[in-house]
Amino acid sequence: MDYTISEASCSNLVREFIRTLASRVKHDIESGKPRLTLVDVVKLASEFIEKHGSCNTPLGSAYLVFLFGQLDSLNKIVFDKSMEAMSAHLENVVEEVYSILSLMLTRYALHEINLINNVAAILRSGMSLDNERVIRLLSIVEPFIFAAIARYLAVVYLVSVTPSERLSRMTVHLERVISGYMTEEERAFTAIKFYVNMAVAQAEPASGGSDAGEASEDNRGYPTET
Repeated sequence: MDYTISEASCSNLVREFIRTLASRVKHDIESGKPRLTLVDVVKLASEFIEKHGSCNTPLGSAYLVFLFGQLDSLNKIVFDKSMEAMSAHLENVVEEVYSILSLMLTRYALHEINLINNVAAILRSGMSLDNERVIRLLSIVEPFIFAAIARYLAVVYLVSVTPSERLSRMTVHLERVISGYMTEEERAFTAIKFYVNMAVAQAEPASGGSDAGEASEDNRGYPTET
């Protein structure tokens, strides 16, 4: 893939991909079942990249610095996105419904922020591993956190564009779907943490001197929200 897309074009790509995911989230809410899995999101991202291209990202050791910077940026905007989504309905839904939706999205946002912080901590703890293990770690962790945040952004985008009178009627299904998404992410993160703990325990102390930056060659160029 030729990473030559401008920053403005990258932002447009991100928005378009989130809208694509939002249509899948809408189907989940209509059925009341959280069918859009993390694996589904990664597959959709791969298909999207093949068709539209991907955002420009640095290579080599600079990629790890870039990745931590992206996680930090996401950490700062996640909560704001949920508040923006609800602001569109502030005067258009009854107070009880607004409170329920606000608490629901706040809980979801805090869940995602916690994931971001934990993923950043895992990546830092894994930097002492040898190159092969670091590459393996990135190949697991990066798609996971990308998929989780992308799905979250799709949910809040859908909430923001849904007519208020319709939103009031889908509260129960929305809560069911969001809970399902969070449960899947918690289970996936538990598995990732177990893998990292095992890898660190098995690694030799001397592996700390390896150049972890080479792991960035496995970067897949996912669209990244900034």
